[in-house]
Amino acid sequence: MITSRKRFQRHALAAAAAWLLVAGSTPLHAQVSTATLRGVINSGSAAAQAGTPVQAVNKDNGTTYRTTTASDGSYSLVGLAPGRYELRVGGAASEVVTLQVGETATLDLAVGTAQQVTIVGSLNRKDVKDSQLGTSVTRRQIESLPQSTRNFLSSVDLAPGVAYNESANTGQVNLQSGGQDRNNINVYIDGVGQKNNILRNGASGMDSSRGNPFPQSAIAEYKVLTQNYKAEFDQVSGAAITAITKSGTNEFHGEVYVDRTGTNWTEKNPFQEEAERSGVPRPSSTQIQAGVAVGGPIVKDQIHFFAAYDGKQIDSSRQVIAQNTNLLPADKGIVPALLAEAGATVDKFHEDLFLGKIDAQLNEDQRLTFSAKIRTETDRVPEDTRLSVPGNDKARKNDETRIDLKHEWTWGNLLSEARIGWEEYTYNPKSAATTPFIKYKGSTSGTKDGWQDVLFDGGSPDAQFRRQQGTFISEELTWTGAKGHVVKGGFKLKDMKYRLSGTSRSVDVVQALIDPTAGFLYYDGSNCTGTNVSNTGDSSDQCQIDRALAPASVGYSNQQYGLYLQDDWAVSKQLEVNVGIRWDYETNMLNNDYVTPEDRVTALYAEDGRTIAGITAPAGQTYAESLALGGINIADYIADGRSRKAYKQAFAPRVGASYDLFGDRASVIFGGWGRSYDRTMANHALDERQKNAQAGGEIWLIKNDFKMPFADQFTLGLRQALGTWNAEIAYSHVHAKNQFIWFGGNRDPQGGYGNQSPIDPLWGGPNGYGTLVLGDFVGENKTGSVFVKADKPYSSESGWGLTVAYTYTDAQTNARNWDDDIFNWTYGRDTAGFNTSRLVDKHRVVAALVTDGLLPWGIQVSAKAVWASGKPRQITDCRAGWDQCVYVEGKSRDFSQFDLGLAKDWSVAFGKVNTRLDVLNLFDTKNYGGYNDWAGGQGEPLNPDLGKPNSMRGPMRTLRVVLGYKF
Repeated sequence: MITSRKRFQRHALAAAAAWLLVAGSTPLHAQVSTATLRGVINSGSAAAQAGTPVQAVNKDNGTTYRTTTASDGSYSLVGLAPGRYELRVGGAASEVVTLQVGETATLDLAVGTAQQVTIVGSLNRKDVKDSQLGTSVTRRQIESLPQSTRNFLSSVDLAPGVAYNESANTGQVNLQSGGQDRNNINVYIDGVGQKNNILRNGASGMDSSRGNPFPQSAIAEYKVLTQNYKAEFDQVSGAAITAITKSGTNEFHGEVYVDRTGTNWTEKNPFQEEAERSGVPRPSSTQIQAGVAVGGPIVKDQIHFFAAYDGKQIDSSRQVIAQNTNLLPADKGIVPALLAEAGATVDKFHEDLFLGKIDAQLNEDQRLTFSAKIRTETDRVPEDTRLSVPGNDKARKNDETRIDLKHEWTWGNLLSEARIGWEEYTYNPKSAATTPFIKYKGSTSGTKDGWQDVLFDGGSPDAQFRRQQGTFISEELTWTGAKGHVVKGGFKLKDMKYRLSGTSRSVDVVQALIDPTAGFLYYDGSNCTGTNVSNTGDSSDQCQIDRALAPASVGYSNQQYGLYLQDDWAVSKQLEVNVGIRWDYETNMLNNDYVTPEDRVTALYAEDGRTIAGITAPAGQTYAESLALGGINIADYIADGRSRKAYKQAFAPRVGASYDLFGDRASVIFGGWGRSYDRTMANHALDERQKNAQAGGEIWLIKNDFKMPFADQFTLGLRQALGTWNAEIAYSHVHAKNQFIWFGGNRDPQGGYGNQSPIDPLWGGPNGYGTLVLGDFVGENKTGSVFVKADKPYSSESGWGLTVAYTYTDAQTNARNWDDDIFNWTYGRDTAGFNTSRLVDKHRVVAALVTDGLLPWGIQVSAKAVWASGKPRQITDCRAGWDQCVYVEGKSRDFSQFDLGLAKDWSVAFGKVNTRLDVLNLFDTKNYGGYNDWAGGQGEPLNPDLGKPNSMRGPMRTLRVVLGYKF
């Protein structure tokens, strides 16, 4: 049998051979971390002679890029690091041009009789001939715009269609691209994807973390591509965020900073005010961030270094308040002692982020870049921010290391970019407590019907370990030898290893009712008490226990391959066409060697002796045959170690075009269509193994027919110059498919659902086992959007810049919860098809302003305003009967936040001292994020608390002070 390592070597050779064939048969542009500069050079009234030398010289570090003109005077400079450049033709030089990451700039040059190089046209319109839909975020905006934490991604929402969501309760950041699942974004740092292979949230380190993914002081700028990205972008079907880090220059420069905020500088939210009225004061807490960055020459014009460190310390306060106390008897039984556990507590967080980088110009044709990133993070996380008493929490570690080495070699009209890299990401939440996790409940009925949470106590059940390790090599070739063409192709081979272990229930999870009359608990410390107690003590009418699960583990390797070819063809002065295709392949995405345990297989094919809602299975009918009556072939989900096959059809064509209507870059029509493949997280393989390791427990099975998630994207738009402003309007449609979901697999003996609730049709599976849960690649969402953007770029001459973005979104999903939940229990039963997505505001406006001396004394002003119309709510109404529950759409209140920043630089010896004040949510708007959406249970009146807010969507008014020094 061929080993995994040998398979990797065999495929590597095959991919390399395929690439050589492509390179040999095709005149060998797109760019993840670089920029492209192209145009036409005229000398007098005629085009420059073929072979005229053209150079772009970096003004900060002396790096030089070279090419020659074609017969029509056209030139193309590719692979340029973003920065400030002087263009040289012959012995003369142009004015300085600034190139941004991911930019394809078109600049025509005129060489006068005095050998003076003049740029023809506006520099503000140099990148409009592009079919990609993207927004650049400059270093000035990253540094100037007010924010609560130093997360460089906090300005991604300057791109229409992208939302930056920071939880006011947990501090976790989610990036949302239209109606797409948050797993489908990817962040590229210096061209290297940071994809999270094992958990959620797209990029590694962003799942369940209140830390930052990268040191902000190391980010030079970034670009947010929402659609039509070119073929070199892999493992993404939502927004692609491509950032470039700073590099050292020929001068030593550095900065140090410290900033602070805290509860004493933050207004109380309504829940904190309510807690104080209940006698629980808000404890003091602080957030302190500090860092340093420095860069400079090792050898002038040849070797430069840069290093940055960002540290963060958060002491996050929370008030633990017993809820639904009206359902408890006052001063009876355990109630007084339980309520005494409520109070104030602080959850601590610490993060260290480091980047080190060396750039070397080996000779006039070769460059070498080495970088290393280290992230360490510790956190204390409660099970619930409002209900968990001190100790009902877990310690969580979130660590990451990445190393990257890149070699660039220019040889005539061919550019080679070769890379090798290594990564390791570890996620490890674990509770120190070993006592059962108890959810204390209250109820007017004296039974589980309609019970409500009061407080949480005991140990956190979460004990997990996740690690992804990988080594990759890649080669990309860009060829500019054919008139009007910039052709780029490449391949990447990545060897990933996953080590996943732990259990979701390291202790018993107990939900127990407090007797509404006497105040005792229907739980004796080991088993449930009350009426209708099960033989094992796991359940009664007043109590339910989910017993601890033994830990399970899975480890496997996965080789990832990517191959692409892209041609950007300037057909004429006005028309440019972009055509590309890529192919991705993974050998072992979800543990292909897994074998379903024999006891589960036996149970599924055993005789179905159940009686469900009065329906009894005919004699001899198996459980599998009952499932087949409901359209489920259980054999498709049973793995024998050979039945799971890698997905080989991930071919992604991408085509786009832009047309300059009048040839002056003032009015440009652009559009395109493309398919983009993503990947499914490896944690599903552990879920399957963990659940099936429990004797007599639930049965979790993944369908053997593996697929890779993808999105088909269509865009049509117009870019228009309006004086010094750049305006853009575009229509976008995205249809995403093959997203992985878990759903309820049980069916009654006739293949139906009996009298089970239409919103949660779960009941026991085969005799002696829990529910059957099936995993398949059947999640879908559709998003239609209109994007409008107006941008007045900042310049030192004008002293100000303003960006305004508006998004209209109509998002639909086939998910039960109308969101990106990977658990969609009603899939297969739902007949409504697509539902309104509650991930997205229908209307959203974001505006950002940066200025120099708008106020006296050189005070710099920055501001950011966000308004959104409110996300749809999903209201659950079971008043007509437990078997007739329905979901009803509700409306959230709109969201409004205005942030203001004031800063001043003070000149001192060798540098400047910077003082800064940010006021977040200046008008102290109450933005609610969640609501009580329970309308009522069977026979109950309408819940009087329906629609009552229960969480915040954004911060209350908060002050943040920054002190820094730059030299």
